[in-house]
Amino acid sequence: MANGRMRGAVLAILFLATPAFAQVLTSTTAGVVLAHDGKINLAGHWTVDGPENPTNIVASAEKVAVLDALANEAVTVDLANGRATRMKTAETPIAATFVGNELYILARDARVLQHGATRIALAPDPAFLRHANGRLYVYSRTAGMLEEIERDRVTRRFALPPFASDFEISGTTAYLVYPRDARVRTFDLRTMKSAGEIAVGGVPVDLAFAGGGTALTARVLAVADPSAKRVWLQEGTQSMTQAIARGVLRGFLGLGLFGAGASQFPTGIDRVAIRGKTWIAYDSSSGTLYRFTKQKSSIVAKNVAPHAFALTPDGVAWWDGTSVAQIRLR
Repeated sequence: MANGRMRGAVLAILFLATPAFAQVLTSTTAGVVLAHDGKINLAGHWTVDGPENPTNIVASAEKVAVLDALANEAVTVDLANGRATRMKTAETPIAATFVGNELYILARDARVLQHGATRIALAPDPAFLRHANGRLYVYSRTAGMLEEIERDRVTRRFALPPFASDFEISGTTAYLVYPRDARVRTFDLRTMKSAGEIAVGGVPVDLAFAGGGTALTARVLAVADPSAKRVWLQEGTQSMTQAIARGVLRGFLGLGLFGAGASQFPTGIDRVAIRGKTWIAYDSSSGTLYRFTKQKSSIVAKNVAPHAFALTPDGVAWWDGTSVAQIRLR
């Protein structure tokens, strides 16, 4: 019963929290772009007027877009020359992605995916937007609905378990994380049939891919579990489907398995981000940013806002309150 209350508390924090910091940052092909205090800046190149309350930021090879979920606004900027375009959005834009140079915005409370003047109706509580295999996918939490979108229309809908805290895609496999059930569930996007499920920790909330996924090696998953203060790793030499079909659920290793006393982070980790050999974990309750490997973890920075850091080609960058700080981690 106590464990159930803990899971419920974690879910409430994750799902109901509103943005507490108005700084967002991302790594682009032109360098690190920062939005804060009503400005969008590419250091050494340009500064333009941005939204008052930046809540998210996304980039393509040529553009960057900053969302304001409070004012229902988005500002798109050309990386090359700093030319900015401001637009109103549907109610509560929480996520976006570029398809080429075309911007798609997920508006949660309006329940639409917005592409210019086109608004694509979605199931209640759309929470995650992903782009894979030439299509867009939106997962709606309370509805437990996965919608596939192509050419600005919903082409397929699939009923999945509701209340996933993260949704990621690798190849043709969808991965959903379920904190209350302590499970990662996988689905084949071609058939939308279950590919199995794996028990992970106590309250898993976020997932990133840590390598593998070739014809010879299995995809390695890194799963953040704030209740255990760990990132769990799943490793294997066979595919996920083969492993589940055979009932082989081995290979979940806590950080520090190879070093005594290093198996846990000092605080609860609820986000994990990986780019190449750079592995970063984040505790949103304390704003602590960690670097980690299979053997150990170390603090990179403290008091970092939830969207004020990004992995760069060779390390990590973050807003330290006065400027953009960067370190190389390779």
